Amino acid sequence: MKVMKFGGTCLGTEDALNRVAYVIGSEKDQKIVVVSAASGVTNALKEFISRPRQEREIDDFLLALRMRHMDMLPRTDGEARREALSRIEAKITKLERLLYGVTYTEELTPRTKDLVLSFGERLSAIIVAARLADNGIDAVPMEGDALGFITNEQHGNAVALLDQCEKNMGATLEAAAKKGMVPVVTGFFGVTQDGHVTTVGRSGTDYTAAVIAYATNARPIEIWKEVDGFMSADPKLVKDAFMIDRLSYEEAAELAYFGAQVLHARAVQPARLKGIEIIIKNLYMPESPGTTIGNGKMARKDVIKSVSYVPKIATLKVYDTGAGYKSGFLADITNCLSEEEVNIFSATTSQTCVAVLIDETQIPQAKRAIKSVIGGVGESFEINPGVALVCTVGEGLGYTEGVAARVFKAVAAKKVNVELISAGASTVADHFTVGH
Repeated sequence: MKVMKFGGTCLGTEDALNRVAYVIGSEKDQKIVVVSAASGVTNALKEFISRPRQEREIDDFLLALRMRHMDMLPRTDGEARREALSRIEAKITKLERLLYGVTYTEELTPRTKDLVLSFGERLSAIIVAARLADNGIDAVPMEGDALGFITNEQHGNAVALLDQCEKNMGATLEAAAKKGMVPVVTGFFGVTQDGHVTTVGRSGTDYTAAVIAYATNARPIEIWKEVDGFMSADPKLVKDAFMIDRLSYEEAAELAYFGAQVLHARAVQPARLKGIEIIIKNLYMPESPGTTIGNGKMARKDVIKSVSYVPKIATLKVYDTGAGYKSGFLADITNCLSEEEVNIFSATTSQTCVAVLIDETQIPQAKRAIKSVIGGVGESFEINPGVALVCTVGEGLGYTEGVAARVFKAVAAKKVNVELISAGASTVADHFTVGH
């Protein structure tokens, strides 16, 4: 049994939906399908609830959402289409009540926000199951919260409780697959032990697929996208970039975290715990082998396999003449940033300064957090936007002589100044910042 995950762009057009049905139908082994919301739907939901709305706006929004998903259904007027229409209508009705509730109370809690955002996947699971049923495949939509995809209570960025997920989901999904059914499971969201819906972060359906594979002992996990796999560099910037056929779990996690938009970084952990391979596959070239991620040290002769980057980073520096001697100084800074939900990409320290890298969009929250503690924690601070974070990845990078020297010599040859360097925390990755 394998897990097959399809992202939002794989559900965005009629052609893509036909290809998804073909790929799933061509797989003869038992399978579990995991789906994201259709392209743009989660963003639309997020934008709609970002400000107060009038009743007429809710009606117009729901009409457009209903029509979009109806247009994605099979064209033939059969049982699959009729059953899906009924399910779509039920979901839209529930979403309508939620949106009216938000409008009347003028309050949007993290709990309600996650529940609203989950409807993209709830609708897409209905669509994909209907398309498969129309092709003669016994497919059934299943929702993560109903299955028991249990997470912690961190709304917006929840973490799966793997043992609970295995206990709750494993038997149900395995039984369905053994009966010849194809479960089409919602990605992106789960539920707390108290029954409140949580989301696992953007692009989190990769993570959902890995958790489901962990829970069912399915292997491999296929991540279907519109690209062949991980590349040696961004092909939009490097013309001779090439596909990487194999990566270790550690290499894939570093690349995913530092900008490679191919895999959710957290998808690696559940797979690694049970030695389940992850294969990146191209929906438009299904015969391509893609990139396989798994156990084993797969070093290249020249060590570096890939370079990724994160644009639009800001450097936050907190100064204190005795920083290097103050116990808990770094913890105090990270704690106050955490309270404002500011994500830290990396941190470096010296005797007089702590520097952390944050997303440019979170500069206002970071300023608010640091201003509240300056005087007690640190003497002054500055924030410098316009930075890019570059990551070099390769098995052996941390213990092979001369690799770092090659990297910085190449950067200097292009007359680019390196601002911050972080190395040694990982044996497969180094990263540094340059002006964006």
